[in-house]
Amino acid sequence: MPEETTNIIIDSTATATDSVVASKPQEHRAQYLSGFPQHSGNDTLIEHIDQMPVLEVPAAGNARTHNNSPLHDTGSMIMFLLSCLFLITSYRLGNVYISNLMHNMFSTKGKDDLYADHTMSDTRIIIALIVNTCLMEGLLLFYGLSWYNPQLTLALQSSVFLHVFVLFLSAALFITLQLFLYRLIGFTFSDDRLTELWVGGFLSSQATLGLLLFPIVVITLVFPTTIKLMLTLSITLYILARIVFIWKGFRIFFNNLSSSIYFILYLCAVEIVPPLLALAGTVYVCSIL
Repeated sequence: MPEETTNIIIDSTATATDSVVASKPQEHRAQYLSGFPQHSGNDTLIEHIDQMPVLEVPAAGNARTHNNSPLHDTGSMIMFLLSCLFLITSYRLGNVYISNLMHNMFSTKGKDDLYADHTMSDTRIIIALIVNTCLMEGLLLFYGLSWYNPQLTLALQSSVFLHVFVLFLSAALFITLQLFLYRLIGFTFSDDRLTELWVGGFLSSQATLGLLLFPIVVITLVFPTTIKLMLTLSITLYILARIVFIWKGFRIFFNNLSSSIYFILYLCAVEIVPPLLALAGTVYVCSIL
């Protein structure tokens, strides 16, 4: 029995081998010998692609660069808010001085009441007002230099806080030097009482100028398109503040006709040349920063 089974297995293997040998390989004929059909499959889309809908590019204007300004600068805004905070906290202690700003600007007579001399509260509010004026002038100078001298625009916008801080220091230094010069002139040509009246008029005019410039600066920061109008108003207010102070000095020191010569020299040497030199120096410093 085992031998028969083995023979059967051998015979079946031989039969399978014979069937494999007997089968012939089928030939695969290539299709599309003369090219792909014109209207089959995706070839229709390829042929008529020029008739398909075309995506239109939406029209747009020229690209505009983003201009940096003190409004978008953290350091400049911190200085602005600190100045406002210092001014607000000093107002309660020095509100009497603020109420007498107009008197100090125009009057040529000393006061006989207990507020004739400056107290510590008055000194604090004066410093707060002058700091506010210096910062307002620094911010407006930043916009003014960009508007009237476009060559400085890129340099100013590259480091906004640095230039605003330098312009603020320049305004503070200029006011300090003027204050020292006025005291020196008063000490040389007049007495202490008239000198205090004159210097008091200068400080009051500068403090009032800063308060008037505050809304102009806010409008310029929020609406930079009004820069031309705001700068014109700022220059006008600065000139008016100077005229008020000069008029008060004329009323204090003008005694006779011969004093007019000294007054003309004073105008040229103190009120005209120094501001021009300070402005030129400020432009030069900003150009090298």
